Amino acid sequence: MDGADGSLEGENPHELAASAFARRVRGRDLEGLESLILFGSTARGEASGLESDVDFLAIVSNDAANSAVEDELRDIAYDVMLEHGPVIEVQVVSRSTFERRREHPFVRRVLREGEVHV
Repeated sequence: MDGADGSLEGENPHELAASAFARRVRGRDLEGLESLILFGSTARGEASGLESDVDFLAIVSNDAANSAVEDELRDIAYDVMLEHGPVIEVQVVSRSTFERRREHPFVRRVLREGEVHV
């Protein structure tokens, strides 16, 4: 039976949105995108309701046009949000920034709980 959000009963709309987003990003073959990591409540299996979003960290090469990659990721996120419901938040950082901040609590949390999709 269909749920109120259009998902099949028993399927988590946050997980469906995360899978759809990652699949579309992989299909676009974005130049400079090195890694796409799902983290936060969706990665932990705790996302529910409108207060939960779907969090991704995108790591781009140092010479990539960050704003172009970020714009493309946000366009994909918007389309997926319209189809699945949950908001998709994407944080974009360069490889050098990611490596420099590896000991930062945010980066450590992403590495600990994250699921790599690209």
